[in-house]
Amino acid sequence: MRQHAAVIGGGISGLATSMALTRMGHRVTLFENTSDLGGLAATFPYRGGHLEKFYHCLLPTDHALLRLVREVGLEHDLRWRETKMGFMYQGRMFALNNAIDLLRFTPLTLIERLRLGLMGLRARTGGLSPALDEISAAEWIRGMVGDRGFEVLWKPLLAAKIGDHYAALPALWLSSRMNREKNSGPERKGYLLGGYRSLIAALASTLRERGTVIRLSQPVTQIVESEGRMALRLPDGGLEVFDFVVSTVPLKVFQQLASGLRLPGRLAELKLDYQGVVSGVFMTRQPLSHYYWMPWVDCGATSQGAIEMTNLVPRERAGGLHINYLVNYTHRDSEIYRADDGVVLGRYRDDLARLFPAAGASIEDAFLFRAPHVEPMWTVGYSRVRPESAVIPGRLYLSCTAQVYPRVNSWNSCCELVEDMSAPLGDEVSARAVAERAVGTTA
Repeated sequence: MRQHAAVIGGGISGLATSMALTRMGHRVTLFENTSDLGGLAATFPYRGGHLEKFYHCLLPTDHALLRLVREVGLEHDLRWRETKMGFMYQGRMFALNNAIDLLRFTPLTLIERLRLGLMGLRARTGGLSPALDEISAAEWIRGMVGDRGFEVLWKPLLAAKIGDHYAALPALWLSSRMNREKNSGPERKGYLLGGYRSLIAALASTLRERGTVIRLSQPVTQIVESEGRMALRLPDGGLEVFDFVVSTVPLKVFQQLASGLRLPGRLAELKLDYQGVVSGVFMTRQPLSHYYWMPWVDCGATSQGAIEMTNLVPRERAGGLHINYLVNYTHRDSEIYRADDGVVLGRYRDDLARLFPAAGASIEDAFLFRAPHVEPMWTVGYSRVRPESAVIPGRLYLSCTAQVYPRVNSWNSCCELVEDMSAPLGDEVSARAVAERAVGTTA
C-alpha cells in the first residue's frame, strides 16, 4: 500500500533508505540539513574537477554498496586495483601485507612476530564469539601478542582509526572485522571514475525520476506524533505530516529531535559519542611511497598517517599531481580539531618535510577539512544496547551508524543496515495501513 515517507538525512544512509522505499512503491520526501547530499562524501572543486574532502574506497566485499552502484547504472565506471599497506616506525618504512612482511617486521622480536601471526589465525576462527563483546580490544590483543606487540603495532593501528578512545573499543569489533577479511590474496580496492560525487549524483537523479522530493538546506527541529501519524516540525514552526518517518542522522541528533516522544528507555538513555576527523589534503609533484595507507609511529609527527590516494585513483583526477590525505581521528573537543586551519596545515607540512623530504618540497596545494561525527565510539558490551530499527513499528524508524556494530563503520555497512531494515519495515507499514483502513471502514 503506497504511503508517504519522510527520510531525515541526505548521507549514504538517507539515500539508500530512500532508494529502498521507492522500490517498495512509497512516496518519499528527503530532508537534508546542508546544501549538499552525500555527508562524508562531500567534495571540493580542484583544477576543473572535484576531489573528496575525506578519503574513500570500495572493497570487493562491499556487496550492498555495489548493488546500489549497479542499480543506478555506474557499474561500468568501477575500476579495481591492487593496493598495499605500509607501516612507518621511527622513520623506517615496512611493508605490512602478508605473513612474509610480518616476519620481516624487525621492530618486534621473532617470537613477538610469530605471536602476531597466531593472533590473526585465532581471530579468523573464533572472531565472532559474542563473549568478545565483553572485553576490550586492548586486553584481548595484549593477551595474545604481549605488551610490546600491542604498543608497537596494534595500539597505533587502533588509534589511527578510533583515536584516543581505542582503550574502550570492544574486542568483538576488531575480531569480527578480522574474521571477515579471510582472503589471503593481494588486497584490492575499487573506485569510480567520477569519484563518490558521481554516485551521489546518480542516486539523486534516480530518486527524482522515481518521484522523490529532495529538500536541501532544510533542517528538521522536531519529530512528533500527529493524530496517529508522524510529523516533522521545521524551523519556521510549520508541521508536515507523513505516514512514517525514517531518521538516518547520528543517534545524538535523533534523540534530540525525538525528545518529545516516548522513546524506549534503552534508546532514550543510550549515550554514544563520535570521533571526528581532521583531514589535510596535500597535492604534491612527488609521491610519498607506493603504499595506499601508511600509519606512522614514534616518528615525531602530528598526523597519524597518510592515505596516498593516487596509489589507487589516476593522477589525472588532480591534474597529474599526487593526492595525499594526512589525517587525525580525534574528538571534536580536542586541541587539533579546534586549532586554526593554518596551524594544522603547518604541522602537517612539517610532517611531510621530515618524513618525506622530496614530497614535502613539492607541495603544490593544501586544504584542510573537518567532520565532527565520523566513527562511533563503541564501548564494551555495546551489543546489549545497540538500537533496533523500529522505534514505533509502522511509524518511526532508525537507520544510522549507531546500529552498524560490530561491523566497521562504512558506506557498505550503512547500506547493509538499510537492507536489514527494509523487509520488516515494509511489513509493519503495510500492516498498520491495513489495520487503520479496517478501523475506518468499521467506523
